[in-house]
Amino acid sequence: MSKVKVKVKYISSPNEIPAGQKYILVVYGEEYAHTTHPLGLTITVASTVSQLSFLTAIHTAKGIAKHAGISEVFVCTAMTRAPNPTPQRHVPLRSSPGRT
Repeated sequence: MSKVKVKVKYISSPNEIPAGQKYILVVYGEEYAHTTHPLGLTITVASTVSQLSFLTAIHTAKGIAKHAGISEVFVCTAMTRAPNPTPQRHVPLRSSPGRT
């Protein structure tokens, strides 16, 4: 196995990936999926997951790229992300009887 230094490059659109270059792309989408193609792999992360899950997918992509001899992982976060599925709301505490 060759020693490949994998670079992560953040892009605003998959159209920014140079034509003919082998790559792994990490994007947000409807649901988790991975799709192989002649130039590499696309990892789609469900837009409803946490940012930590997305970062984990990037880390996984780097490992796959290193093993496959691919020098660049492209990350496109510009895709529309769904709102947090469990928004945090401030719920006022009820006061006890006799307290003000």
